Amino acid sequence: MKHISCILLVCLVLAGSSLTAMADATAALAKAEAAIAAAEAALTAAKAAVAEAKAALAETATEEWTPLFDGESTAGWSMPAYGGDGETEVLGGNLVIGRGEMMTGIRYEKEFPKVNYELLYEARRTQGYDFFAACTFPVKESFVTLINGGWGGGLTGLSSIDGYDASENSSSTYYDYRENVWHRFRILVTDNLIQVWITAQDKDGNWKEEESVIKVETEDKVFSTRFEVDRYKPLGFGTWNTEGQLRKIEYRVIGQ
Repeated sequence: MKHISCILLVCLVLAGSSLTAMADATAALAKAEAAIAAAEAALTAAKAAVAEAKAALAETATEEWTPLFDGESTAGWSMPAYGGDGETEVLGGNLVIGRGEMMTGIRYEKEFPKVNYELLYEARRTQGYDFFAACTFPVKESFVTLINGGWGGGLTGLSSIDGYDASENSSSTYYDYRENVWHRFRILVTDNLIQVWITAQDKDGNWKEEESVIKVETEDKVFSTRFEVDRYKPLGFGTWNTEGQLRKIEYRVIGQ
């Protein structure tokens, strides 16, 4: 009888321990489920915030893009001469910046915003090995140039930041530009940011996925241009010993 009592006591102790362990496990599971629920709620809130930000940006952007090139003439543009320039003309709806000995380019002669805008254009390199549609554009009271395909054909970046060229500053990157392939460039300039996206057409003429290649915060940075592109301010495009073609040049104002 005494042994039976001991066995019963041990069983009760073990049962109590099991119940305690089960209760602890249940509590831990409840905490884990609560943490998961909180994480899911935070993720949902984050997604909502992103969606709201995108919607706000869409609402502040003008619905209509303003074309800068009519596909028929160089109306609104001038051709600053450096000496040794290539011929600039419109052929087949494309603005052709001919291959010169060094720089050849065009400058937009009408009013253009200084900040809070998007600029969109399509370009391709048809001859040469260097940049084929380098875009000089305003950043508030300063200017900077997007180099596309410099230094041998692929280097991409902003020139200049804090006195350093596109090959030397944090915006420097490489992009594989294929000859005779159209590339779409989208430049965003806001109060505190410059961002550039590029996409190219595939062999069937379909646009590939847009890729963000440059993202630079403007605070505490000094933007400037090389003297070679000074004649293209406030907005212009240039080539270097290369022929480039442009089309569908347009912009829209945002944040107003």
